[in-house]
Amino acid sequence: MKRNLSRLSDEAPRDLFETLAIKQGDAWAPEDPKALWRYEKFYFEIVDVVKELQSRPGDARRILIPLLEHENLQVRLKTATNVFALVPEQARRTLQSLRESAAAPVFFEAGSFLGAVDRGMYVPT
Repeated sequence: MKRNLSRLSDEAPRDLFETLAIKQGDAWAPEDPKALWRYEKFYFEIVDVVKELQSRPGDARRILIPLLEHENLQVRLKTATNVFALVPEQARRTLQSLRESAAAPVFFEAGSFLGAVDRGMYVPT
């Protein structure tokens, strides 16, 4: 479902980002053949929200930064990867913690993201 995100206040996309990240984490079920489709669907919806926030004056992704402390591991993961360019040290600490202590797929995605950044294969913007 395509949403018209440009009409939303900054708080609404933040809340939507949080909800989508939780739903994405809940969709992880490797034993279910349809799980990957659901997981990816939420990935692309999160991308849309982040692009909308980034396009706003002053880069409104900053409103996501407090979510680095969220109780949900998937919310912390998605926040860290999407605000890394804004607060790299804080995002890196979050990703390192997730890489060391979280379960799949969170630890894998955190480690892969840091590895890509450290090898110069990905430059967060």
